[in-house]
Amino acid sequence: MKNKLSLTLISFLANFIMAGFASQFGMLIEPIAQSFNADVNSVAFIFSLLNGGALIGTILAFFLIDIIGIKRITLLSYSIIIASSLILYITNSLLILQVCMTLIGLCGGIGLCIAGTIVVSTWQDKIQSTMLVVQDATFNIAGVIFPLITTYALTHDLSWASSYLMVGLVTVLMLFIIILTNFDLISHPTIKQSQPSEWNFGILSAGIGLFLAMLALYTFLTWAPLFVSQKFSISFELAGNIITQYWAAALIGALVSTVIVTRVKIEHFFISIILLAFIMTLMIVNTEYSDNDSLDRIGYLTYGYGFVCSALYNAFVAYGVTFVKNASSKNVSFILISGSAGAMFSPAISSILHNYLDIQVIMNTIPIYYAVIIVMLAISMFLKKRALKK
Repeated sequence: MKNKLSLTLISFLANFIMAGFASQFGMLIEPIAQSFNADVNSVAFIFSLLNGGALIGTILAFFLIDIIGIKRITLLSYSIIIASSLILYITNSLLILQVCMTLIGLCGGIGLCIAGTIVVSTWQDKIQSTMLVVQDATFNIAGVIFPLITTYALTHDLSWASSYLMVGLVTVLMLFIIILTNFDLISHPTIKQSQPSEWNFGILSAGIGLFLAMLALYTFLTWAPLFVSQKFSISFELAGNIITQYWAAALIGALVSTVIVTRVKIEHFFISIILLAFIMTLMIVNTEYSDNDSLDRIGYLTYGYGFVCSALYNAFVAYGVTFVKNASSKNVSFILISGSAGAMFSPAISSILHNYLDIQVIMNTIPIYYAVIIVMLAISMFLKKRALKK
């Protein structure tokens, strides 16, 4: 039992560490640009390297876990993350920064796959679902803690990489736990499919929809601090609180959403959160400056946006598989990889657009993404109802 708990703690820390690197990047765009005398667009692109590395790492993990062994690859991955987080703190080279962020994303993506493998292999039945929910909550906890550390560092003239160094210290603790833990309980599951995967507009729209949702979400996380700073003429550090507000609400939403889904049909739940995300982002990006009440209003709307978006990943998967009789691993993988691709490309797309467009226009694309998702949902549901009548 003790070994099971150690393995589970490792899986939680894997999510905690990845969120530590990903959650506050939008708060660091301007400080990094100033530190390296770089353009904010080129700095924003680095976030794509982090997410791109995570996407590649997730794919590679399926092969490397069996080839290298789960304990060896876990030790190797988090040793690289420790070294990279230290280099981030001391480097003066933008190129080295880009390499380190790519490596962190790659190893973090492998770690997330390992975390899922640990929970699925170690626990069964209801407790397995509980552990997976707690895993999601752990990601959101880091999304609250590390932006607070970043805010403290930036307001006290500390290095922009201070919070990343703290993530590295947590990784050192994790490394000791890995060394002392027996991984013999874990066997990487191999899923065999006896039937070909079923594909239709519904399952495809779920993948494309999650891609667009991640474009919207990471555009918000990347540019919201700068947007609020410019719109309300406040310091960038103070505007960065919007990221903390998002993750604080997401932490609560991740737990509440799990309870709601057990009582409400997934279709109704899913459509509701997409509609709410559309309405809230439309209001956030179009709030006009008048007084401090306007800034407070954006804060409240951000809390709401974080709450409804906390379960987007799981909701897209759950909704998408309702369009096929027997969901295959390929169906699920398509949706998840689409989401990872959206997270990867979002900063790159928005930074390219920022070369030609005002930041207000960039932020206005967020509700547009959700509007497209709503249209696809309406089409997929119409096609589903028509198919059932035949």
